[in-house]
Formats: sequence, structure tokens, C-alpha cells
Amino acid sequence: MERKLHYNFVDVFKAPIEALSAKKILVMTFFLLLSLALYNIFTYATFSINGEKIKTIFSVYTFFPFYKLFFASIVAQIVFVVGAIISLLMLMLGFYAVSILEIEAIRGNKFMKPHHAIRKGFRRFKQILLAELGIISFIGFIILLFTLIGLVARIPYIGEWIYALLFVIPNFLIAILTLFIIVVFLISIILLPTVTAAEKKGEAFQSILETFATIIRQPFRWGGYTLLALVTGKVSSFVYAYVCYRSVQFIAWSTSLSGGEEVKTMIKKSLSLLPLKSDVTFHTFQLFPSVDFSFSLTKYAKYSSHTMPEYLMAFMIFVIFASIIGYFLTIIAVGQARGYAVIRYIKDGYKIEDEEPQED
Repeated sequence: MERKLHYNFVDVFKAPIEALSAKKILVMTFFLLLSLALYNIFTYATFSINGEKIKTIFSVYTFFPFYKLFFASIVAQIVFVVGAIISLLMLMLGFYAVSILEIEAIRGNKFMKPHHAIRKGFRRFKQILLAELGIISFIGFIILLFTLIGLVARIPYIGEWIYALLFVIPNFLIAILTLFIIVVFLISIILLPTVTAAEKKGEAFQSILETFATIIRQPFRWGGYTLLALVTGKVSSFVYAYVCYRSVQFIAWSTSLSGGEEVKTMIKKSLSLLPLKSDVTFHTFQLFPSVDFSFSLTKYAKYSSHTMPEYLMAFMIFVIFASIIGYFLTIIAVGQARGYAVIRYIKDGYKIEDEEPQED
């Protein structure tokens, strides 16, 4: 049966169901782990350059050293910023890869393989990077202009008069426009990959144009759809997290029937190697922030582990944990793809589902 959209909020409301796909979660989890790995490499290199004790920091924050953004050493700060940008771009590639899977499903191609989506993601890296650089360059140009205007104020006698005269028109109006562009730049982290996925030509300017057009012409609808995806995504990922938790317990119990208590102990020791007390873990296993409805794995932190099989088991369980966050991000990406298809129809009368699918 051919897939059709309702072209309203129902399409976004169904995002958790459409996102509950092994290949979509796999693709998003792949890019999430890649992004996290790159972030950790650059961040711990930053700590090393800054002269801090990596072993102490790792013992506290493990794989999630998100607590510090500014460093005393200029070189360390540059390394950290470069690493953060690259990690964010990898995450955007994940949004793109999931979006292309959903966009292609809307077009009628439901059988695109995960590795094809991943490959397409890396191919569009340049387009996404250039689009983001284009927005940043414009913001930088405006800042440069204001810097030059600041120099004008230093001109003897007439400088302050010129500065005061230009303060409202055009300076104030340009400042408001620039703040809007900065907001769109932040929004583009999740929206631009979807817009790029919907565009077949791969032009960075077209991605920028459609991103701005979506926010300018349909800001409240986009905001509402995004909020809906965030709320349903958090609830769905919490349920998925609980299912994963009980599934691991079931594996431990059923395999212990033949493998003995040593199997259960191995899993418990492996869990102790994971960042059970981190803020990321806490919020993953909590329904909503500030809502006292959650479950915890901190009871497993008391165990100790040293064997290589237990480290391997810890990695496997960490992949399962990453898939929980991956599922949440997948819902966001699918929600953006379906929401953009609806908005594109409302603002342009154009149906993405009428397009021919792309070749793998």
C-alpha cells in the first residue's frame, strides 16, 4: 500500500513509530558513537595540553567530559573548539542519514540500506559544512562591520556624532537581523541536514535558502512540530530504555540457568565499568528533567572488574546504551523530515512524496 502523509501534526506525532526501525537507529547510533569518540579524543587531548590530569578526569567523567568549555591555554582552547565542531558535524551527518532514509521512504523507497545512507551522509559532508560556513561567514561579516563602526567613533570631533546618528538606522536594525541569523544558525543543526536530504542537487546555497524560508514563513508550525517530536521522543526513548534494561536482565537470568551465577556476575561487573553516575546516564533513565519518575543502575557501581571479557561485555552494553540516545535523536531526525515535508507542502504546495526516489 502506497504511503501517504496527512500533511498536519499527525505526521510528526507518528515519528516515534517511524523511527523505531533497526536501520535508522543503527545509522544514528553509528554517527553518535563516531561523534562521541572524536569529541573524547580532542577533549582529552585538550586536557593534556592544558596540563590537567587525564586519569583523574576520566575516573569522574569517563566518556562524557562535557563539564568544561573554556581553557587557559590558547592552543588547548583551539584544539577543543576544532574537536567540538567536528563532533557536531558528525552528529549532523547522522541527522542527514536518518532524514534521507525517511525522505526516501516518503518517496516510496522503503528499502534503502543503512550503509547507503551512511555513505550518502559522508558524501554530503562538504555541502553541510559549506552551508554552515556560509551562515557563519555572514555573521562574521556583520561583526566586522560593527567593529569598523566602533573605529569611526574614535574620529576626533565628528566620530561620536556619526556613531550616535547611525545607532538606530541602520545599526540597530542590522543587529536584530544578525540575532535572527544566529538563532537560525542554531536551529540549522537539526533542520539543515533534513533540508539537505530533501534536496537532490546537493547545493549548499539551496540548503541555506530553504532553511531560512522554513523558519521565516512557518516559524510557529516548525517550532510546534519540533516540540512535539522532542516530547514524544523523550517519552518513547524512556520506554525504550526501560525495555533495554529489562532485556539485559532477562538475558542475564536466562543464560544463568545453564551458565551459572558467574554469568550474572560478569554482566554486573561489566556494568560497573560504564558511567552509571554521570548526568547523561541519569537523564537518559529519567522520563523528564525535574520529574521524579526514573530508574537507576547505580547499584551496579559497587562491583569491580578487571578481565578482558568483562571489558568487551561493557562495550557491548555501552552500544545498547548509545542506541537509547540514538533512538531519541532518530525520532528528532524523523520528526524534522516529516515536519519539513508537511511545511514544504503548506508553504509551496509541493509534495516531496511525488518525487522519484534517489538511486542508492
